[in-house]
Amino acid sequence: MVSLLRALASCVALAAVLAGCAQLPGGTSDITRLRNAIELDDAGYVQEAVKSGKFGVNQRIPAPGYLEGTPLITLAARYGSLKVLRYLIAAGAEINARTPAGETALMLASYFYAEDPQRSAISNERHEQAVRILVEAGASLENAPNHYTPLSYAAYQGHDRIVRYLLARGARVNGDAEDSIAYINTPLMMAAMQGHLDTALRLLQAGANARIRVHLGHTAAELAQKHNHLNLLGPLRCAERLAPGEKYAQKCAGGCPDCGRR
Repeated sequence: MVSLLRALASCVALAAVLAGCAQLPGGTSDITRLRNAIELDDAGYVQEAVKSGKFGVNQRIPAPGYLEGTPLITLAARYGSLKVLRYLIAAGAEINARTPAGETALMLASYFYAEDPQRSAISNERHEQAVRILVEAGASLENAPNHYTPLSYAAYQGHDRIVRYLLARGARVNGDAEDSIAYINTPLMMAAMQGHLDTALRLLQAGANARIRVHLGHTAAELAQKHNHLNLLGPLRCAERLAPGEKYAQKCAGGCPDCGRR
């Protein structure tokens, strides 16, 4: 997952990405200009490209990491390009269109942020706004069974404001796990493996089940320990001891006496 997402953010093998562009409307230069316009949030250029008939509003174009082509709306979400995103939605773009890796625009908006530290605060705000725009336009909060969700992606990155917003809008805190078994990491596991304490606590308070185990794999606490995020062990171990129906805030908010640490 992460390798695919990071590949999208880079310009590695751009020539290979554009190798098959002759089969798409316009030429290689048109596709490059369109992709650059989306990244720069140049909605005017994107609108003209669509109106000219060179590209459709649901066009898939090659991009680094997605040689097969990815929908325009997913690129707009990835870059936090709000003007382009609003235009594409208003023009009828498929809100839940997926990348070749099965990611929706909402998932990418929930995951990405600026790579330039000096722009991170601005970019984080843009991506948060992109999340809100997509949700308010009807984007699904979930995904196909046994796939990562927007909440999972936000939890992995420790995007707490996005996590809080998605939970408030009804995102399932445990994904599609059943009977304490999951076939893909839950949002809590994603936060645990990355060491995001605040995110993990928010998920626990929202009802995340710390007893869930990936089939033939780990629990959230075991993942935290495996990745040496020992400050998460206390809350996660305490949450594992909760009785059915018992809330994390009621027993564990003040610490976990029999866990050895908070």
